[in-house]
Amino acid sequence: PLSPCVAGERLCSTEEATAGSGTYTRHGFIFSSLAGCLERKNEDNELPVVSVVRDSESQLLPNVGAVVTCKV
Repeated sequence: PLSPCVAGERLCSTEEATAGSGTYTRHGFIFSSLAGCLERKNEDNELPVVSVVRDSESQLLPNVGAVVTCKV
């Protein structure tokens, strides 16, 4: 099952997995770049690929790189 995660959450070490879409690496760790569900895909003998995916029907959050207007 996919587990939920929030943007900026530390997911794992870069020694345990490779960063996929929806993630970034910093100081030897993989972090979520958006809110969604954590997905791990294992390849043959390589490290698993960690990605963060979102429900395509959800319009609550903008896509990465979208221009938004807000008032703080």
